[in-house]
This record gives sequence, structure tokens and C-alpha cells, in this order.
Amino acid sequence: MNIFRKNNILINGLLNDTFNFLQDTYNQTLNMFTVASAWGQILFVVQNLSQMILYFIEDSITELNIENATRDYSVRSLARISGYDPGRSTASQGEVFVSWNGLRSDIGGGSAILNNYTQIRCQENGRIYSLVLGSQRLTIPLNAGTNPIRCKIVQGVFNSYTVTGTGLALQSFNIPTQAASYIDQFYVNVYVNEEKWKRYDSLYDIPLNKKGFIVKTGIQEGLDVYFGNSNFGMVPQKGARIRIEYLQNLGTAGNINSTKENPISYKFNQTGLDLFGREIDLGLYLDIKPNIDPMFGTNPDSTNLIRLVAPKTSRSFVFANPQNYEIFLDKLGIFSQIQAFSTFDDDYLDDDNIVYLYLIPNANLNISSNKDYFDIPTEDFLLRPDQKQMIIRLIQDSGSMIATTVIKIVEPIISRYVANVIFTIFEGYDPESVKKEIRKRISDYMLNTTRRDYIPKSDFIAIVESIEGIDSVNFYFTCQKNEENQAAMKNLTNVTNQQRSQLLGLNDFGDIVIGRNELIVLKGGWTDSNGITYTEGIVEGSPGPLNMTVVATTKKDYRAELNANTKAQIIKSSS
Repeated sequence: MNIFRKNNILINGLLNDTFNFLQDTYNQTLNMFTVASAWGQILFVVQNLSQMILYFIEDSITELNIENATRDYSVRSLARISGYDPGRSTASQGEVFVSWNGLRSDIGGGSAILNNYTQIRCQENGRIYSLVLGSQRLTIPLNAGTNPIRCKIVQGVFNSYTVTGTGLALQSFNIPTQAASYIDQFYVNVYVNEEKWKRYDSLYDIPLNKKGFIVKTGIQEGLDVYFGNSNFGMVPQKGARIRIEYLQNLGTAGNINSTKENPISYKFNQTGLDLFGREIDLGLYLDIKPNIDPMFGTNPDSTNLIRLVAPKTSRSFVFANPQNYEIFLDKLGIFSQIQAFSTFDDDYLDDDNIVYLYLIPNANLNISSNKDYFDIPTEDFLLRPDQKQMIIRLIQDSGSMIATTVIKIVEPIISRYVANVIFTIFEGYDPESVKKEIRKRISDYMLNTTRRDYIPKSDFIAIVESIEGIDSVNFYFTCQKNEENQAAMKNLTNVTNQQRSQLLGLNDFGDIVIGRNELIVLKGGWTDSNGITYTEGIVEGSPGPLNMTVVATTKKDYRAELNANTKAQIIKSSS
């Protein structure tokens, strides 16, 4: 017996089909099923319940697709099922020198003892950092012959969580996070009856009855710790004391960049001991001097990043190709441009095991509110040697590299260009205000561009045209290496017209062509083939990296305004 039509699966349609069935079967009028009758009230209650059931079914189906799921819990669950472990936060890492400050004292034994993970506080951002000493204690003699000791620091506080073993196979424990902080991706240690066990990436990597464990990011919060089943890893005995040590950090909030004008300073946040075990104030006898700024701290993977990365992740947890390196580095959230590549396609075989990394720091992370792209020095777009070392160390510590692979961070080749904007404006608009808006939008574009093939000049035309008050725009780039090539050919007699018309760094459309390892910057500091010298930054009244010229003012009459509105509607309908 068919009551419902299959092409009418809508709430109101189902209700109407029900009414029609009851009328045809029992010869009742529609008045019998109004809200004033018991029959009608029952049907409307059933309608609402059916509506909730259909909503639940639709929601369940939606949440089963990682691309369409709306809840963070659903996305993380599906990622875990696919074999991808969503990344937790990583702590900012840096280096300091700890040394005696020269103050004479009667400290017992003439030495100060620092415990591993001793906390220090940065005076500039107020964050807590922990000293990672590599041993349980470090003894520093308080005498003139002691050299400064280099210590690694990580942002955050080391905590521990204690649970009791159940004696069952595949024991698992969840460690919840504290409010406004995260559990670190790497700094997790497990001690069973105070014996340190080894961490593995997969259950199947743990040898027979070996003391090992695996760590996964918790689906709802924190992290999950799993033990073996005797075939793969030892099972902690019933009643065993399991202590899970982890680093609680603040992600990107721990990053800090020092300058000559604003150096970093630290103070001890905990006490130490002398050789007789008495507590001492470390700040009275020891100085902390920064060596490497804390950096590379990241927040946990966002939902959008998990959607993007999960389908592309290898279950074997290795960096099998350059794309795996790009995904790993993109998770750090500190680079504006990332390109990993190898050279398998050339005839030179000696570097086929090398993965080259092209990395440009994200200038948005350190730029102050009163500055823009054109105020940033060129060196801020390049990695310092200490930063390169930390990146390579971070990749190596991940444990995902193939044994024979070598990492090399390439030095970007800087190519300088200047941008030239010629435009007309409608009357009633201030030219200087329009120029400020042009500068702001081009600055935002250059700070956020990620393209590695071209920078189209049409993008800049579209940006300028979208500014209120602009009537017409012309735009072109001037390239330093092209101008130098043109200047070199001026005094040569054996140059063909084809050679003279050849463009370097630009294609026939006037777009910037980006070569491998090439970093495009809109910067001056050079002279073109016509003898015009461009200043490094924008200087009022002088040619520079961004040159804006108002050539005419258009009277804004009825027809001009009507045409502007029509253009705006066409652009809006096409977007």
C-alpha cells in the first residue's frame, strides 16, 4: 500500500499525502483534520516529529563527508578514520645563554643547580618559557672561569597527568587541555612506574612486548595515549602508575621578534638549589641573555586545513614526496610562500635525494599597525641562518623523513620591480586620499600573494578599478634586470631588433614571470635604462617602488554616473 509519493518527500508534501489518504480511505472531509480536532492535533504532532527525524537523517549524512561536515568534532573524527592525526600546537623555540653575573655569595658549594624545565619569564610579552637542559639537573659553578651555557627554551609549562594501568590490552587514556592553552605536538613523555617508555608513530611499529606507546590528538580535546597488546608493545600491568608528561603551550602567542630598539629580556620564574640542597633565588646570581628569538610556534590544525590535508596524507607517516613537506610546513602557519621540489627530471643524478625548500617568512606576523609592505626591509622576506637551522631540526625531529633524504633550504633570488599606476578620477574625490587607498590595497595584495608562476598586471588593474572615485586605469611594471639589459645594449652596434625587443622578467602581456627560487619584490634602489633612479621605499615627490599619477579629472555628470553604476552591476553579477 503506497501512501506517499516518492517524488514528494517534503514535510508539507508528506502531510498533504496523509490528508489525501485518510480522506479517500474513510470518506472524511478536510475539516476533520484541523488543529481544532483531535485527529488534526495528532497529525500535526506526527508532522513535527517526522520533520525532526528527517533533519536528523540529513544532518547525519552531511556530517559523514569531511568536505561538507560543519562540526569540528566530525571533521577531526573523519580525519582520524582516514589515517590522519590532526596536528596539535607546537611551542615556540629559541636559545639563551645562562651565566654567572659576578655577584659574590656564600652559596653552599659555590654552585647553582638548575632543574630541567626551569621556568623563565619574558619581560616583553609576559609569557612563560621552560629551559630544556637535556638532563635532570645542570650545575653552574659561580666563578670567573665558567663559560656561558647555551640552553634551549620552549614556550610553555611542563605538566604531568597520572593514571593507573588496567592490565588490559590496548589501554588508552585521554589528557584534557586547560583553558586557553594547548598540548604540544612533540613534547610528550610517558613513564610507567617511573621508567620512561619509548614513543612510536604507529601501533604496528612497536616490537613484540617492547615498552612503547603511541600518541594521537584527541577528537574532542587534549591528546590520547595508547599502549600495546603484547603482540605489538607491552601491556602495562594492573595497578601500574602511569605518569604522562607534556608541554602546555600557547601556540603562536609565544613567538616574539626582537629588534635593536626592542631587545628581549628574561627573568627566572622559579628557584634553584645549591650543592647542599638549599633553595636559592637564581635571579640573584645568574644572568639570562637571549641568543635566538623564540619562533615557529603554531596553533592546532584548523578545520579548513584538516579538510585539505587529510585526503592527501600518507598512512605511513613519512615525507615521501615534496608535497608532504609543503603540507608539514604549511601547518606551521609562518610562511607566506612555500615550494618544495626535487630534481628527478634532470640528467644530474647526484642530487636526486635532495629535497629543496623555497620558504618566505610571512611578513604579516611581525609588521606593526602603522606600516605596510613598502616599509618592510627586503631582508625581512628572507630567513636568517639560525631560522634555517631550526626549520631543518624541526623536520628531522618529526621522525617522518626518509633515511637517505637530505633537506636544503634555497636562498631566494631577489628580483626588483616598480609598479606604475596612471589613472583618472571623478571630480569631487581627493587625489591624495585615492593614492593612499591604492597604496594600501597593493600592499595587502603583495603581502598575501602566494602565486609561484605569474603576477598578472590585470590583478592590479582590478584592484585599482574597485576603488571608489577611480574612472580609468593604466598599469605597468618596470623590471630592474630588464632595464639593466636594455641599458647594456644601448652602446652596442651588433644587437638585432629582436634582441632589443626581448623582455626579461616580463611576458608579452606585461605580467611578471616568476622563475624557480625567485622572490619578487616591489622595491627601488636602482636606475632604469632612461637614467631614472628609484628610491628603495616610497618617498614623496621621488620615483620609487610605487608610482601613482593622476592624469585627468572626469566630470561626474548624469551619463558618467549611469555608466559607472552599470559597470558596477556587471562586475557584481559576474562575481
